[in-house]
Amino acid sequence: MPRWFRVVCVVAALGNTVYALLALSRGDAVAFFGNGITAGFFWWPFVSWLRHRREPEDAGPVEGAPEDLRARGRRGWVLPIVLLVVVGVLGLSRAPSILPAYALVIAALMAWMLRTGGDEVDFTADALVVRHPRGGEQRYPWQDVLELSWAPLGWPRLGAGPVARVRGSVYATPGPASPAQLATVVLVGVPARRWGRLQVRRAAALHAIPFTDDLLQLIETGKRRPRLPGEMS
Repeated sequence: MPRWFRVVCVVAALGNTVYALLALSRGDAVAFFGNGITAGFFWWPFVSWLRHRREPEDAGPVEGAPEDLRARGRRGWVLPIVLLVVVGVLGLSRAPSILPAYALVIAALMAWMLRTGGDEVDFTADALVVRHPRGGEQRYPWQDVLELSWAPLGWPRLGAGPVARVRGSVYATPGPASPAQLATVVLVGVPARRWGRLQVRRAAALHAIPFTDDLLQLIETGKRRPRLPGEMS
């Protein structure tokens, strides 16, 4: 997790926690719900990073065949669900009249958490294949992949996924001068995202493709040119 994102999470979480406690003290259940849930949203990724910050980035040896990327780490939803229940118990003790609306919100969120779909990535012998939840797929033959990387978070869907530069038009995205995230896989929690990153590193090693950490950030901040030295302009 980038340092700037950790700072944003902590500042936002602390601010919303204070506002939630103030709202609870004056009996404003609506403000308490809003700020309490928002605080939990920001505390969650920071606490997950804090728990696993001393673990190695790779969850195993780079040598070996990569596993296909599928949704993983759904146990990470336990913390936000517990938070929602705690916020609900505290808030409803002050304003029981909003119980039906709160129960509906909880049910909708839990259904979304359990059923949210993401892309799937297959590492076949001849290509990296991205399968989308609503059908359709994209294939990137290994001989066309110039460089691989990893994006730890995806938006608007929660997850992460492989980043690549591929052969093609200079104006294409992804292309030789424009790396892009190829898929968003639902990987909840730090261990799941590190497992996903390891599979992409294994695929890169297996097919002799350069792997670069934080490729998108390096190019966006001007710390590296899009192309590697020796590639044709």
